Amino acid sequence: MSEMWRCTVTGSSLCLPHTRSWFQGLRAQQRTPSSLYLTEPGSEYNLPFGRWGDPPLPPIEAMHTTAPILLHMAEPGVSASDLALIAARAALSETRAAGRDKRGGVDILIYCHTSANEDIADAIGGRLQYELGLTTPLVFCLSQNLCSAMMALRLANALLQEEPTLERALIVASEKWIYPFVRSFGQAAVFEDGAAAVLVERAGRPGWQLGEIYHVNAPEAPSPFESTVPAMLRLMSEQAPKAIRSLLEAEGVAPADLSFASLPCLDGALCAQVLRDAGLGHLRLMQDSDRRGHLASAEALANLHQVRRGGSTHRGQIGLLWGVGLQGEAACCLLGPAQIEKEDPQ
Repeated sequence: MSEMWRCTVTGSSLCLPHTRSWFQGLRAQQRTPSSLYLTEPGSEYNLPFGRWGDPPLPPIEAMHTTAPILLHMAEPGVSASDLALIAARAALSETRAAGRDKRGGVDILIYCHTSANEDIADAIGGRLQYELGLTTPLVFCLSQNLCSAMMALRLANALLQEEPTLERALIVASEKWIYPFVRSFGQAAVFEDGAAAVLVERAGRPGWQLGEIYHVNAPEAPSPFESTVPAMLRLMSEQAPKAIRSLLEAEGVAPADLSFASLPCLDGALCAQVLRDAGLGHLRLMQDSDRRGHLASAEALANLHQVRRGGSTHRGQIGLLWGVGLQGEAACCLLGPAQIEKEDPQ
């Protein structure tokens, strides 16, 4: 089974704002002068998570949270760019502190996001490169997809395999939801603020191994603002098992070969149905109990960090990392610690 691994996760971090606030409603409420452009005519290019006309249409009104939920929310003055930098620095510091930084710097930098940064003039990928002192010309940004971090892992895997001179990729994702962006899509998803980062190198090095990323889309699916919560949940419950079954079939892995699954912060009934329909209802589940909301583009990286931090009981076993978005995008890959790290990452 060693041939299935594509890269090794050698560092990771999760940055959640220290502040938590109760949320009930639709839109994020924080406003800053630098984000006023989002409320101007023509800002619809930020959809599906940006502004819509007032008053909202009845299907959108139905996307209110049903009960108050305690979410991590960044304080005024702390931007998605700031959160991304904190997460990136933490991931790099971990590898240096553990003595795993002997192979040099970062050759590939990929930044992922779903929401727009509140300061339109701040190019976050460029800021990360400058602040971290990186000289790599390979800087990418991926956006507008809840599975963008998984796509970033897929891109990094391909570059590391095809270019012998490339040794390490840093993938960073961050989100801060500001007015008029939408936090709540009812039972389908509620978004909170935060950032996560992972460092990946070629497969076979000490650490958690990642397999090939399998991804499906639903090109004809309507925008969340043209849909309903039940319709979104049906689409998500169809697409995620499809991606997982494709993964198992292509890799020649039987459901019985898997031992655990890392769950995204979505509706519990939806997650259970996805695994059951994929033939994986027997798996032990790993989920971050400290979070109540979904981290959008940062969700997969946050879950990878959680596996590394608390997955010592799963060493030697094969697991599943998966995620699904509101327009039917779904992605997944296998997890396996092919080689053991000397110390657990903190």
